[in-house]
Amino acid sequence: MFFAFDENQQKVNVNNATKDHQYFCPICGECLSIRAIDSLAMKTHFAHKRGTMCDDWDHDMSEWHFSWQEKFPEECREVVVEYNGVKHRADILINNTVIEFQHSPITAEEIKRRNDFYIACGYNVVWVFDATNQIKNRAGGAIDPMQCRDNDLCWKRAKRQFVQGIISSKVKVFLQYKTCISNSNVPNQEFDIMLLLQKITPKDFTFYKTITPDIFLKQYRQSNMQPSKPQQYRLTLQITRSRSFNRRRWRQ
Repeated sequence: MFFAFDENQQKVNVNNATKDHQYFCPICGECLSIRAIDSLAMKTHFAHKRGTMCDDWDHDMSEWHFSWQEKFPEECREVVVEYNGVKHRADILINNTVIEFQHSPITAEEIKRRNDFYIACGYNVVWVFDATNQIKNRAGGAIDPMQCRDNDLCWKRAKRQFVQGIISSKVKVFLQYKTCISNSNVPNQEFDIMLLLQKITPKDFTFYKTITPDIFLKQYRQSNMQPSKPQQYRLTLQITRSRSFNRRRWRQ
């Protein structure tokens, strides 16, 4: 995790943590240590001591994951959600939407568990998967979505985590990857692309919308920071009905 509580129950970013202070898990309250301080493969993070029983979901600690979380306000990051006595940390919770960023491997079972949990809490779920170097054009052409049909792209290798249908009215899936675009206005320049998927299987997928990360953030961050009164009312009902939050922690 990238956030923990200090001795005064204040939320602390791991970037501001020091070794001479103690930090505690927002879910179980156990003392945490700071890990991967000098690692090039993994972002510095808080971790439990071995043998500690806490949140049983695997959480991504990659630089890619951290950079996405940093694009959202701190109060929206790693929010503890509780339902029927079970607690989990949402990567991002902004109004009535949970956003999960996934770079490391994950199983189909865990994807389903997360979706079921957050939907039971009354939230919509958005997944963003890092698909860098994992996509190809089945016809051997470019992976620029502007130069192919919505079903031309597929996985280089099968993705068993998508064996179960995960897209629904409550769940959206985006893929993010880099591709080179070259035309009269843009000479062979690399861009970050995000695909909003219509269908996804272990072998391939179908997309129906192409956006940039900036547009994604505008949709899920900026437009949601000042919710309308009906949105605020629905959010209050969701929190009350599912007992989703420790209110003091939410304010932090």
